[in-house]
Amino acid sequence: MILKNVLYFFAKPRQTPLADHFVLSSSAKADTAPFTLLSRLQGPNSALDELDISAECLDHMVAGIDTTGDALCFLMWELSQPHSIHCQKKLQDELRASPGAGFDKLPYLDAVVMEGLRCFPAIPMSLPRYVPPGGRSIDGFFLPGGTTVSCQAYSVQKIDRIVFPDPDAFKPERWLEPKGDVERKRLFFAFASGGRGCVGKHLALAEMKMLLQAVYSQFTTLPDPAMAPADMEMTDQLISSRPQAQKCLLRFAPLGLANAK
Repeated sequence: MILKNVLYFFAKPRQTPLADHFVLSSSAKADTAPFTLLSRLQGPNSALDELDISAECLDHMVAGIDTTGDALCFLMWELSQPHSIHCQKKLQDELRASPGAGFDKLPYLDAVVMEGLRCFPAIPMSLPRYVPPGGRSIDGFFLPGGTTVSCQAYSVQKIDRIVFPDPDAFKPERWLEPKGDVERKRLFFAFASGGRGCVGKHLALAEMKMLLQAVYSQFTTLPDPAMAPADMEMTDQLISSRPQAQKCLLRFAPLGLANAK
């Protein structure tokens, strides 16, 4: 209880009346498409009432919004840097060569998103878990049941230099190599994994890809001169990451034009 009160003091839940209204009104609809989460929650075998359904939808939406924005912030900043502008150009070439293609049909776009989440996970800090009763052996070490263990997405995705050579470098191409694909995906921890993985994973990935597709089909992004490298140092904000300066300013130049707006 004490810990809960301390966390509430430093990270009070944000009021979201517009989101609440949107979810409540949307959850009341009965003509939803059959492939959606809402249609499954409203199915004939569902034991959930309308408020339960709304709460479940809100969980999915919230899990795929704030952290998605954080991840996009760092990813678009990286794509805008002189040392990564070739990655942005390659992404633009793919998007312009496949106008109207579904975001899940663009391999380099997927590689850019995966590498962005590897280098700049929105939740980089430790995710504590209890060892189940009876204990478990992890990498040859026995841990008694009830022990608190944790691992960081930021570390897990960089520590294995065989799977991720040159781990601090932003290299989307690594996700296009067939060799090592299974190991890369096994160590990808931006959304955690298993039964306690992020429920907003697929929504977040769809949002990121759709936004990047829309932006880089039409623009080149460049860092605003007012921004300094130190401004974009990743800082742990307890529940997600943020730039040190609490801002990320970019300039958007329409493709084909030299001067940024």
